[in-house]
Parts: sequence; C-alpha cells; structure tokens
Amino acid sequence: MAANRLAGSNHDLRVSVINPATDFVERIRLHEVAAGSRATAAVPMGSVLAGHVDFIEDSASRIDPDNRRVHFSSGRAPIGYDALLYAVGSGQASSGVPEGVYGFGDAESAARLRTGLTRLDHGATVSIVGAGLTGVELAAEVAQQYPQLRVRLISRGLIAGGLSDSGSQAVRTRLAALGVDMVENADVQRSGGSTLISSGGLTMPSDCTVWAAGFRVPRLARDSGLPTDAEDRLIVDESLSCPGYPDIFGAGDAVRVPDSVGRHLRMSCASALPLGAHAADSIIARLENRPLAPLSAGYLIQCISLGRRSGLIQTVTPGDRPRRFVVRGSLAGLAKEQICRMTLSWLRGELRRSGSFKWPKGPLPVDASLPVEAR
Repeated sequence: MAANRLAGSNHDLRVSVINPATDFVERIRLHEVAAGSRATAAVPMGSVLAGHVDFIEDSASRIDPDNRRVHFSSGRAPIGYDALLYAVGSGQASSGVPEGVYGFGDAESAARLRTGLTRLDHGATVSIVGAGLTGVELAAEVAQQYPQLRVRLISRGLIAGGLSDSGSQAVRTRLAALGVDMVENADVQRSGGSTLISSGGLTMPSDCTVWAAGFRVPRLARDSGLPTDAEDRLIVDESLSCPGYPDIFGAGDAVRVPDSVGRHLRMSCASALPLGAHAADSIIARLENRPLAPLSAGYLIQCISLGRRSGLIQTVTPGDRPRRFVVRGSLAGLAKEQICRMTLSWLRGELRRSGSFKWPKGPLPVDASLPVEAR
C-alpha cells in the first residue's frame, strides 16, 4: 500500500521494496491453505506492486540510521535512502512453543500443517492452542474439511469473549455444530509427547497440536539501534515517524503506535492498509516540508470465517468495541469472502490512482497519561 501510494504520487520518487520472497502472501487466507480448502495464499508480487517500483528479493540484516543505509543478509552491497518505511510485519511466536508443535504464522508453516493433517488417522485429535480470531477460523476450517478428525480449540480465556453476546453465541454455536470441542480458561504450559498439560494440571491427549497463541516481530529495529519497546516493536509518534530519526517511518505489526491514537489497533489487514497509507502520506508531507498529521484509523466491523459456508460479521465502534448488531451464517460467510477479496483490490486501486484508498477514522485521541479507566 505504501509503496504504490508513494510511487504514484506527484513527486519524482524512486521507490524500492525489500522482501525475502517474490510472492505477496495473504495471511488472512492461511487457515484455508492449512486445511486444504485453498491451494495457495500467494499471488505474484507484480500483480499488486507498481511496475516502476524496484523490487529487491532479499532480507534486511541491519539498518544504519546515521548513514541512511540498509544492509542485506545476502551480503549484497547496501543501498541508501532518503526516507525509510519500516514495515517488517510479524511472525509466529516462538517463545514457549513446545517442540514438535506446528506453527501457524506464515506460508511455510501452513503448508507443513496441511501435509500433517492429511497423514492423521481417522479419529485423531487436532488441538489448536489459542482462540483468537486466527485460532477460531482455523478450528472451523479444519473441522469442516476433516469431519473424521476430532478438533479441539483451547483458550486461555473465553472463546469469542471479545464479541457481543449475540456474536459470541453465534461463533460458539457454529463451532459446536462443526463438532469442535471448546476448552476454556486453560493455559497450556507444555507438551509431553502426545499430551498437552495446562497450568491447572489439565491433561489433554493430542495427535496434532497447532500453536496459534500470539505472534512476534523481528529484532531488526532493536539490532539496528533504533528505539523499540519491550516486544521489539519500532517506536513511532502519532504521525508514524520515529522519534529522533525523522527520515524513518513505521507501519504494521512491527511498530508501536502511541496509545493516544493507536491503543485500539489490532493486528489485522484492517489496520495494515490504513497504517501503510498514512505512513506514505507522512513521508510525502515531510518531503514537501508540511506538518505531519496524526494517524486516525478506526473500524466498522470484525469479519470472522467459520468454514467455507458460514461466518460472522460483528459491527464495532471506531475503537473496536462490539456493537449489538451482527450478521451470521451463509450471508456473513459470503460477505467475509468479498471483504477478503477487496484487500487486493484496494492495493491494486493505488496502482491506478495514488491516494484512492480511504479508511474509517478512529476514535477521538485520548490523553495517554490518564489511567485506562479514566479515558
């Protein structure tokens, strides 16, 4: 989003994108790939990236902010920059993941899980640890595609607890109809062979365990001496500019946006697209010596896939708090699919007209110095 928006601006900019793979991976499709209901979540990078953008297939090993250079893992010559956008994203959480457990955070992990599921015997138990939206979608997809398997969804808290009462009930009803066993308030601590053990001593047999309990971000910013938080996310201000480094900007999962404008943001395409677009707008404003505007990005809905023929659309406030109205069943499943398709359409829209992507405004900025209950 940011690269297309910058490349299509009225400025004579040379834009380079550094990425270790030549394909663009739709992470919102990985549960479909893992369950075997979709062949791939990858599309050619050239289909979503402006043709006059320089694409560099490599990984950044270090950023040198003092000399404005990016060094590469391959050893190729570093490149310089006038402005840098840090958008390295997130991956599967590794801390605390037991040995022998399937990850689920990238295309390679989804492919391995897909192969593993095909090798299970009839009646085998698939345990999914982590019941955020990723875990819920994966549990529903696997249960529908593999009715001969027993699917168990394990949550540290309540499953679908962040939705409205009607939304939560709809998700739980659908999972139950698919035969998913729901285990709540169980914090999985370790895996002993084919057994999962929770902090409360609950023992659960498992033939295939999938870890969907969180993500991590690369240490690139920290290793480069840039300001980061305790989770290694690049610290940015309200405009998405890095304090102390006015030529570095950040967007996506790997940045820490101030609570004043970003406390409500969640890891999602509904956050990534606006952050990428706003970062591009901030870079253009810096080039034009204009004041940088603070981020304002909010939400309208949460979309949840519950198998190929069902879903849930939960209406939310701009600050992502659930409203009472929900859409469920086949109509919601169809709407979810159309919204997923729109993500690529919005990226390609920037190829035709820079600045075409618009997004919902966020809640009013809050005073980050106030305690949460007073905001």
